[in-house]
Amino acid sequence: MPKKNLSYSGQTGPLSVGNVVSASLRIYRDHFKSYFGLALVASLWLLVPIYGWAKYSAISGLISRLAFGEVREKPETVSDARREVNPRMWSFFGAGILTFLIYMGVSLVGGIAMAILAVGAAAIFRQNSPIVAVLLVVVTVIAFLIIYIRLLSRLLVVELPLAIENNIGASSAIGRSWELTKGSVGRIQWIVFVGILVSLPLTIVMQILTVSIQSFLRAVLGAESGIFYLVYYLMILPLSFGSSALVTPFWQAMKAIIYYDLRSRKEGLDLQIRDR
Repeated sequence: MPKKNLSYSGQTGPLSVGNVVSASLRIYRDHFKSYFGLALVASLWLLVPIYGWAKYSAISGLISRLAFGEVREKPETVSDARREVNPRMWSFFGAGILTFLIYMGVSLVGGIAMAILAVGAAAIFRQNSPIVAVLLVVVTVIAFLIIYIRLLSRLLVVELPLAIENNIGASSAIGRSWELTKGSVGRIQWIVFVGILVSLPLTIVMQILTVSIQSFLRAVLGAESGIFYLVYYLMILPLSFGSSALVTPFWQAMKAIIYYDLRSRKEGLDLQIRDR
């Protein structure tokens, strides 16, 4: 893909939100068959505990590496990229576990803090100023959401260092993502927001299909029972895997472009794969 298609050539500032999202869609469109196939296999691996989850993480990283190669104008074949990514499969899994634990820890601390504040505010203000108590809780919830969204942005590209850079482990990848995204959180949040809007039609279609299947099965099989749930999940699972496979390459390509952009500006490199 020529750099001019990314609107990066000659620009000193960061890629715009529109540049990132449209380039992600173009890369995905140009490699739809390959990326969708990989994402579908990755989704099916989720059925296998632990090992399958590690395979899912590695294949997601593989898609990001392939997209990164397209942005660099140094594309790789799937087999070449797989040879680089597969040995790091458990590092991808470890990074995913660590990231999940970070999110859970922040959620737990935030939930406890909000519960304490809510109880305290109710005890202090409910008699004289119930409106103040409600406003205080609302402000706290909004503050927590802002912090949580910023955390998501800081850890958005964790799998990219693992997929691209050498001699890097799970914890180092988290630190690398934190380092690269510093000062760019606001723009990343907007990119993610637009990405969600792009993915929204598929989500809506999935919800409509899910409700339609439920209604149809209730009409045919009667009250919800063991057979109802069996048939329901047999019909829903292929739809879930298919929709996940459709969306995943877009998001992985978007992460690859964000990573490309951040490294280009922060490190002033010529995008040679870094050996750490």
